[in-house]
Amino acid sequence: MAATDHPLKRLVALAAVDFATWFLGAEVQQVETRTIQLTANPEPIDTDQVLLVTLADGREALLHLEFQGPGSHKPMPWRMLDYMSRLAQTYRDLPLQSVVLYLGGAGRTDTGQHRVVGLDGTVRLAWTYLAVQLWQMDASALLALDRPGLLALIGQTRIAQPDQILPQAIARITMRTSGELRQRLLEELLLLCADEEVATMTEQLIEREGLLLDTPMMRRLREQGREEGREEGREEGREEGRAEGREEGRAEGREEERAEMVLRLLTHQIGALDAATAARVQALSSAQLEQLFDAAFVFTEAADLAQWLAANQA
Repeated sequence: MAATDHPLKRLVALAAVDFATWFLGAEVQQVETRTIQLTANPEPIDTDQVLLVTLADGREALLHLEFQGPGSHKPMPWRMLDYMSRLAQTYRDLPLQSVVLYLGGAGRTDTGQHRVVGLDGTVRLAWTYLAVQLWQMDASALLALDRPGLLALIGQTRIAQPDQILPQAIARITMRTSGELRQRLLEELLLLCADEEVATMTEQLIEREGLLLDTPMMRRLREQGREEGREEGREEGREEGRAEGREEGRAEGREEERAEMVLRLLTHQIGALDAATAARVQALSSAQLEQLFDAAFVFTEAADLAQWLAANQA
């Protein structure tokens, strides 16, 4: 998949130096994106992100990033073994650092340390990568890294005090960046908010700073707020029976809007859906739609959606 097919891929492309500095633990001079298809047998596989990094001292290294939410075709450790062995064969002279960024509760037991032993207990095969459970990471720790590009991830972390953390994150992005980069980082920050309340607060803070984003998502959120306000106003002074009818109508409308939003996200991630698949998505319950919305951020192909629908009996 191209680097722009996923919010996290877009973010890494925008802030590659920040990510490389974080994961390599060294000052970085330059980063080049190397999105490649690994072609070893039995079949080609696509990595999420591969960066050729030039450190401040002139040394080069390969930084390999994978983004994983709940659900996978096979366990992530075995996928990483496949990726890493193919990368090692392709770039034999370069040091390799592989990282998995886990989202939405995924990767609970993955330590990034794996091995296969023989009958005598001797280690026959070992592979190591950095496993980062963003959903377990404290937002203040991400803030302490003081890298504006990384702050767009803060909505995927644990935010104990959003009224304190979010203003700091937005302020640092706005002070340390400008122009198109600033707008795009703020857009990714909003898009990557896993919690609806955090997303709403983030939008309000961005508006308060006079940095209103004219994106489809922002327009949808604003229009939804205005419509709910109008409906609440019309509700006053009307008899209970009619009020209940209108409430049901509003609930149905919100359900349709939520389904439409999920369909737009799926189309963005994996391409146009056929009519039968779209109908299955539209038939999901409100809770299922919310779960699918979170999961869809890591979908890269139609098979991911099909697997999710099958697992959730949809």
